[in-house]
Amino acid sequence: MALFALLGISLFALASFVVGWRLLWLAHRTGLLPEKLIGGSLFLAGGIGTALLILSGLAGPARGALSTGAMLAIDCGITVLGVFTWRVFRPGLVGATVVATCTALLFLSFASDWVSGHYLGVRRSGFSMTADYVGRFAMYGWASFETLRQATLARRRVRIGLTEPLVANRFLLWGVSTLAANGIWAYSLWRELVQESDTTEFYLVASVLGCICALAIWLAFFPPRAYRQRFATRAAAAA
Repeated sequence: MALFALLGISLFALASFVVGWRLLWLAHRTGLLPEKLIGGSLFLAGGIGTALLILSGLAGPARGALSTGAMLAIDCGITVLGVFTWRVFRPGLVGATVVATCTALLFLSFASDWVSGHYLGVRRSGFSMTADYVGRFAMYGWASFETLRQATLARRRVRIGLTEPLVANRFLLWGVSTLAANGIWAYSLWRELVQESDTTEFYLVASVLGCICALAIWLAFFPPRAYRQRFATRAAAAA
């Protein structure tokens, strides 16, 4: 079971690297900001952060340094996601304030954990845990709300021929990916509250939800021909 869990979380890290890198390469060729931000978030949090987290569980003396690097990459990835939501959905003062507040909470938690020695095995403080999870849930919850709201609006436009079905589906897939990420954070919070130290079950849950997240993003930005054809057929039938 432990080996299966390790394999699952490793596959998620690999999928995050691949999808994140492909989005960054797409953004490099097109110059589009959304792909750049989503790719950067997935590459940092899902790819580098998860990989370092796995290594920290296998390493001995280097565990503290690897855990620190993992959390730094994850927090940076979450911040990039917040910037995406702000620039794409709420490009104003309110969106900027949400990003700034959540980012401050994440890095205040990171600094507190680093000073207290949490990354060397010391239990984190209540302040650190609260700041960390409020920042995570607020950032991903906001992304889920804005994306699923746009998915609902896009589906209405599809009915009157103003939007392509594939576009509406893309919003839905991105909403699914952020909900899956929120599931990972919710399970991580529960583990901390009950002081569960065994990582096997966490790896299983994180790998399943993480692979759902990576698959949804892959279908949203790199849908295979058969997947695209399905929506093209639906659009033709509606017309």
